[in-house]
Amino acid sequence: MRLKEEHRIVLTIEKSRFIACASPCFTEEEAREYISQIRKEFADATHVCTAYAIGKGNAIQRSSDNHEPSGTAGIPMLQAILHSGIENVCVCTVRYFGGIKLGAGGLIRAYSASVTSVLKEAEKLQEVPVDEYLLVYPYDLSGIFDTWLRTNTEVLSLDYDEKISCIFQTQDTEILQKIQNLSRGKVLPVLRCHTVKEMPVSAESSAD
Repeated sequence: MRLKEEHRIVLTIEKSRFIACASPCFTEEEAREYISQIRKEFADATHVCTAYAIGKGNAIQRSSDNHEPSGTAGIPMLQAILHSGIENVCVCTVRYFGGIKLGAGGLIRAYSASVTSVLKEAEKLQEVPVDEYLLVYPYDLSGIFDTWLRTNTEVLSLDYDEKISCIFQTQDTEILQKIQNLSRGKVLPVLRCHTVKEMPVSAESSAD
């Protein structure tokens, strides 16, 4: 699972303002560039603490407390990333000190909460397995299939020649039976390949 795009939220905790910024990053270079961008944008901030997890299974992990007490910012932020199940992401939490010291425990909770919240709210994508089929059918079945395929599958192409050729993708494991029933056994789709595609993650799934 990954972020669809950059997302930001603002939290106020004991008068300190925390701006959590999260962005998809697929290399360490991209993560470092994003961190540099955020630090330039918020050059007047008290702290800009960071964490990122890059690669399959989050193989590359880095974090920075940016002068907050050791272990109170970067590591809690990284742990929040790992707990989220999101890969290839960089988070920066900008802090503007509000005059009330939070203490080590308060800082850990604040930085962890900032990342948990921004990742929860952000739009996410995940890879799901799909099957790709080719269906060739005569024009006298177009009234049945043209709308049905668009409604029940993801149509990749429709070609009108001597017959109609449709390439579509679906997760439906009963697609062969359904098409056979619709056409009364006249046509069946041919499996082209098994593949994966990125699809939006629902709010319910994300919350789990």
